Amino acid sequence: MERRKTIGNVNILDLRKATEASVGEYEAIGNVNMAFYTPETAHLLHRLSIGNLNCSAEVSLDTDLELIMGPLEIGSDHFANLAAPLGLMVMGPVTLAPDLRPEDLERGLALAMVMGPVTVPEPLAAVFQSKAKLVMGPVRTYPILDRIHKGNLTLDAAYLDGLSAGTELVVVGSVTIPAGIQAGAVRRKLTKLHVTGSTTCFEETAAEVHSILTGTSGGVHVIPKGFRVIDREVKLTRDLLESLSERKLYFTRVLVIDEDVDAPLFSQKIDGLACVRTIICPESLKGALAKVCDLLRTEVIFYEGSLWLIDGQTKLLPGRFDYLDGRATLIVDGVLEVAPDVSPETLASRLAKVYLHGVIECTPEQQAAIESRLEVSEGAFQPVGEEPKEGKDRIGNANVLTL
Repeated sequence: MERRKTIGNVNILDLRKATEASVGEYEAIGNVNMAFYTPETAHLLHRLSIGNLNCSAEVSLDTDLELIMGPLEIGSDHFANLAAPLGLMVMGPVTLAPDLRPEDLERGLALAMVMGPVTVPEPLAAVFQSKAKLVMGPVRTYPILDRIHKGNLTLDAAYLDGLSAGTELVVVGSVTIPAGIQAGAVRRKLTKLHVTGSTTCFEETAAEVHSILTGTSGGVHVIPKGFRVIDREVKLTRDLLESLSERKLYFTRVLVIDEDVDAPLFSQKIDGLACVRTIICPESLKGALAKVCDLLRTEVIFYEGSLWLIDGQTKLLPGRFDYLDGRATLIVDGVLEVAPDVSPETLASRLAKVYLHGVIECTPEQQAAIESRLEVSEGAFQPVGEEPKEGKDRIGNANVLTL
């Protein structure tokens, strides 16, 4: 009897033309990101042995689907010259441009499946919602005002000088208002400001910004007076800390404080610390950090021992523990595959804490050991089973699989 096939991971599983025979060729599929089917083939989804299924949707067979990986902006010309309405399946954020008319969207879009946030003009919100089969993310609306800027904007003195008094401005993105803006300049030029992303300003202009801001999806971040802004991800080591002249720092991205920084040096060099994103800090600095940072308004991860930060795709091998002095804190923002010969006992004894925001691929026994050290569980575990002995029956990964 011919052996059936096994697949590790499938991004898109198309079952619209599937049959009992085509589904029967597969013994198991490890993980599926998105599956879609027709009313006639819906039952076949349950015939497959799927480890993890993220989402699924019903899509008619005659719908022309366009798969897009990454950000998509839909403008007035996106649906031009179409013979039939288009179905969009997008892995990433989607932005509908202000020049897109409701009748264009109604005529040109058959359906939308989006794994990411959607930003849409208010006049198009109802039409888009009627077309959306699936949206795995927030849907943000923005009004149509007299001036619209697409993309992130630095609202500096030069930009303000180019505006007419009383301008109503929409920014489809984020806004930064730098230091040195003359008092009253923002309110004099702008009567309304709507931002679909975040708004960052200094304390001196915060009252003006709040008086004209009609909406912002990402919130308002106010930089305290006297702070220096650092607009990049930073690893604050002992050498870097010793060389700093500024004593008050404001970070717009993730800040990692290295384990070689001790409390006396930190307190000697830092009088104020703020961060829009996350501070990753040694446990030994908890008291010193609390004196210079508002911990109620700041997301802080305190780690014990060495820091293992996974933000890409990494395999954890048993040899890594041989070079570990003491224990480690594991933070997974990407994908971590745990090698099968890493024992559960090693994981339980050598990991102090685990913060799971991404994906950990491991055996059930390894998962149990890791779960005993979980501080945050916002990601997912994916099982790793035994590989078939004959490689010809095993397909590692598939972006799109049509059965």
